[in-house]
Amino acid sequence: MKGFLSPKSADPRVAGWTSPHYHASPEKAAPQGILALVFPGTTGKPRDYRKFADQAAALGIHALVLRYPNDVSINELADGDVTLHLPLRLDHWDGANRTRRVGLAAGECIRDRLLAALEHLAKNRPDEGWGQFLSQSGVEWSRVAAVGHSLGGGYAALLAREHALDRCVTFAWADWDRTEGRLAEWIMGAGEWGTPASRRFWVGHLRDEMVPRGVAEAMVAVVAPGASAARIESGDPPWGRARVLWTDLDSSGEWPTAQPCHNSLVLDVETPRWPDTTCVLADAWTWLLVGREA
Repeated sequence: MKGFLSPKSADPRVAGWTSPHYHASPEKAAPQGILALVFPGTTGKPRDYRKFADQAAALGIHALVLRYPNDVSINELADGDVTLHLPLRLDHWDGANRTRRVGLAAGECIRDRLLAALEHLAKNRPDEGWGQFLSQSGVEWSRVAAVGHSLGGGYAALLAREHALDRCVTFAWADWDRTEGRLAEWIMGAGEWGTPASRRFWVGHLRDEMVPRGVAEAMVAVVAPGASAARIESGDPPWGRARVLWTDLDSSGEWPTAQPCHNSLVLDVETPRWPDTTCVLADAWTWLLVGREA
């Protein structure tokens, strides 16, 4: 039901970013037929997000945490040019190298890695139901809940821009110019994305070391317009069905990282824990994965 998959085993063309994908299939007798496709943050590995993926599986949702080229953030690659964020993300998605700043070999782009992983799982684990997420044209996007942390949030949003997903969930994400504080140009067109605003969720930390509060609020206004907001630790699930959740909880510090608050929202080693070691944010993750507006 849970395990790792080498990208190179799924596609022999893969030469870089070879640490394994993580996958978890539902433990319930009646799975929901939804795939939580999880994109790690900058330099993050799929193994760092197992608790979130395992929770998805416990809820009857398939989960695939994808290994992909994430050495450098898009904010850094764009170098202050707010028009470059979208083409850079598209270069990583399909390998076309529009910007001449990416240059991925065949099989290395996100699209190829995703398809190879799903096809491998469908072929080699047929009893787990991975084949339902494939269609004749590629991925069955209506069954996908795209989830991303930090850098990965932008790829979840990119899919929400291009397709009508089951939902899009972003943790601690902002595409912006760090010098002047401007949002990336492509974010401003969120009103026309394929996934409606009512199925987009945004999660932030009030002391995020990477995304200033003002930038985060500007992102929320564009990406989740009209959404109600709630403080996780100040209310009870489902927080009035809020699609924007904030927290000020301290990180666990189990294995300290350079940005503990930024990482605490979903990274295994920093997410807050109860004394019995279960995740404090588990109820919030549940709402993000299965909740809907009334």
